Amino acid sequence: MRKLTFHRICLLVLFLSFTSLANAKVDPETKAIRILDLENANDPIGKYVTEVLRLAIKKHGNHYSIVKMPAVTTPQVRLIEEMSQDRGDLDVMWTMTSDEREAQLLPIRIPIDKGLMGWRISFVNSENPRLLKAIKTINELGQLKAGQGYFWPDTTILRHNGLQVVTGTAAALPSMLVQGRFDYFPRSIIEIWNEQSKQPNLSREVDPYLALHYPTALYFFVSPKQKTLAEDLRRGLEMAIADGSFEQLFNEYCKPFILRANLKSRVVLDLKNPLLQKSSLPLHRAELWYSPL
Repeated sequence: MRKLTFHRICLLVLFLSFTSLANAKVDPETKAIRILDLENANDPIGKYVTEVLRLAIKKHGNHYSIVKMPAVTTPQVRLIEEMSQDRGDLDVMWTMTSDEREAQLLPIRIPIDKGLMGWRISFVNSENPRLLKAIKTINELGQLKAGQGYFWPDTTILRHNGLQVVTGTAAALPSMLVQGRFDYFPRSIIEIWNEQSKQPNLSREVDPYLALHYPTALYFFVSPKQKTLAEDLRRGLEMAIADGSFEQLFNEYCKPFILRANLKSRVVLDLKNPLLQKSSLPLHRAELWYSPL
């Protein structure tokens, strides 16, 4: 009798399990989102941006999965061109926005950096750490030479505002500063500290006196043919903003850099951004932007 009872119980448990599985809601098949594995390629904000993307996916319903593609040395302009034609190996990329990039790709117009890419402080040579202390105007700064990448939007922005710029490859710029090829090397406040830690032996320091600021945003971009993906990511980000989880993630990764930059104690020079029409930035939504005021 005991055996029979035991077997009945087992059968009942199996029956209930199969019934539960049959009635369960089956999740739709997840779709892979291919991104560059910049997190493991010395990108200073690769981990943060990947976590923002993961948060957007989670909030939208986890119907996507992230697949990291090996980081490549292909110039970003070429990656953008390939994505614009919905070919290549990427589904999502993140970069500083510009009118040209928004014409080529489909932007998700939520600044995942809260505009911090437009807040720049500089590396200076350790032999002259007080170089920028006396600078109060753009004209005064224009007497010095900045270093920037060949195809960086920042290069055009600095030159448009009357500043001298020496260009080089991203890999070469740190040593070019040390060699005296230019005087200062502006980087965003969410990049500069990580970059310093990657190359601690270089004879350079982070200037404590001056900050440059211009309106810009770091956006996620997708192919113009991926409208559904763009809308899903936008909705996921909006949900994360609404429930506070985006702000929590931003503070976790970015607040230490903000505090360390101490922008309130610096002379801030505001620059114009000729690459972007202000109407394309959601400036009317204060919750999307960082302000030191």
